[in-house]
Amino acid sequence: MRPGRIVSLVVGCLLLIPALALFVGGVVLGIGYAFGRDDDGYFSAGGERLRTDTVAVTAGDIEFGTEPGTPGWVFDVIDADVRLRAESIDPAVDVFIGIARTPDIDEYLASVAHDEVVEFDDGEAVYERVAGGDEVEPPAEQTFWEESASGPGTQELLWEPARGRWSAVVMNADGSPNVVADVEVGAKAGILLPLIVILLVVGLLATAGAVALIVFGALGARQSAQPVGPVAPPPAAPPPAAPPSLPPPQA
Repeated sequence: MRPGRIVSLVVGCLLLIPALALFVGGVVLGIGYAFGRDDDGYFSAGGERLRTDTVAVTAGDIEFGTEPGTPGWVFDVIDADVRLRAESIDPAVDVFIGIARTPDIDEYLASVAHDEVVEFDDGEAVYERVAGGDEVEPPAEQTFWEESASGPGTQELLWEPARGRWSAVVMNADGSPNVVADVEVGAKAGILLPLIVILLVVGLLATAGAVALIVFGALGARQSAQPVGPVAPPPAAPPPAAPPSLPPPQA
């Protein structure tokens, strides 16, 4: 086999797996994009019930953080939006939800007890308690919120992620303790559809190229296995043996 065909066969085999991974990834994202969004185009995590006997539940950099040095154009390219919904379990208690820079929220809740969501385990929130008092000024009276909503029933806010450290807070609108609310987080990104198209096109082209290289190299191996030059004819069969002669009959 010629060296070029060997190289083609090896490169094609190495290229085939990542090419298929790109294509399959595009297919999976495409299926999720087509069937996993709600009517507003958001991918939503299942509603979680958050509860605390303190005045607030916060979700910090786990969900809403970005590196301070992240260039601003990254957010423009991703074109992401976050939707936060909350509904108080007690219809007589108004709910408050807000997103603000983490240092501002830390300062606001510095002297009061509250729970921070550190992770979710099998759909259940795992909290870390911050000690403090049980009185805080009503959250709606604060001016540092980037986005907020409060009132009866289901409250919703929309937030466009930006550079910096951010946190979300769920509270009773009057700042009282014993917060119990169903919370749902949704997100969408404008880059997702172009990304799906790129993965499908690049994956398909790369897969076709890999298959072509494999076929080209395999044909070279097949040709090398065939004999070169004229093929000698098979040896001729020996002539049949003459029958044995019989003695003449005696008189």
